[in-house]
Amino acid sequence: MVDYSSSLVQLKLIAAFPGWSDPEPETSYAWFVAPLQIGGVVEERLVLQGGCYIDQPDRHVTFELHFTKKPGQSKRPLERIDWRSRGGHTNRARKNMPLCPPRVSNTHLHAFDLNWDPIRLRFRGEDLPYACEIEEQLATFEDLRAYTGKRFKISNINLVSTPPWEYLLNLEPRL
Repeated sequence: MVDYSSSLVQLKLIAAFPGWSDPEPETSYAWFVAPLQIGGVVEERLVLQGGCYIDQPDRHVTFELHFTKKPGQSKRPLERIDWRSRGGHTNRARKNMPLCPPRVSNTHLHAFDLNWDPIRLRFRGEDLPYACEIEEQLATFEDLRAYTGKRFKISNINLVSTPPWEYLLNLEPRL
């Protein structure tokens, strides 16, 4: 069994930043998947994944620390940060859950400890269903990247470049 919590607390480095993908034509979604190393060894399945819509600058960015898929299995997210997402996040009500508000803002953290059941030693859901507010002000992508580095303990997070956002100049006259 994988010791998920030890993967969170260990210091990590991005082994290689592949750059952002070309955007999907239908959605304009771009992403990257970067392998991570711990103690000088590239971890076989532990990765940092990022994603955004290039036609929505400075909004709707996700960083996720997860284990990649094994054949016949889906990926196993450990933690995720959503920055300026559309509509925020709604937490489902459940018995014996850590305290978290029913609704969180557009910038939030799907924390490991909210989604891990320490009694049953398993996750509470497939895709980190519970989130909490991020207290730190993340005004820019650089702030988000720095916070992600601290939270995920990735010391060279600055290898992640700014997404290839398309800033459109609106020349329509205002009425």
